[in-house]
Amino acid sequence: MAFRKVSIAGLALGWAVSLFAAQETRIPLVRRDLLVFGSGVIAAPVRDIFRPKSTAPPAVRRAGGPAVNWAAVPQPDAPPSFTLSLSYIGSIKSGGQIIALVSRSGQTVSVGEGDEIAPGYKVVKVTAEAIVIQGPNSERKTFPRKGDRP
Repeated sequence: MAFRKVSIAGLALGWAVSLFAAQETRIPLVRRDLLVFGSGVIAAPVRDIFRPKSTAPPAVRRAGGPAVNWAAVPQPDAPPSFTLSLSYIGSIKSGGQIIALVSRSGQTVSVGEGDEIAPGYKVVKVTAEAIVIQGPNSERKTFPRKGDRP
């Protein structure tokens, strides 16, 4: 008889718990109300997470346009000589085009032929061994690749 009372009490308790659980509103795993549906255009990243932070803002490379360095100093009125100092680290071949990795002021920048590294300094030619840069007075300077060579 005691077993019967315990089993009936257990069934009643199970029924009450299931009734209570059925009345609770469930939050779905994916909250569609929090998703933002936009135009499909993704904004440019604020910072490249694979490069260390530096004090100067990074050079911005736009599709179809040259790299622009926002921390550049305006040019004086007198024609400057070739004062650009950089180190050619290496290159990457992407889509038939060679992209150069250049270290300038402790910052690594990727540039291709036709890109502007600094105001007045344009990349003329990129090879696996060297990079050729044309200065503001149309003078050219070749920077050989630094480091170990295979």
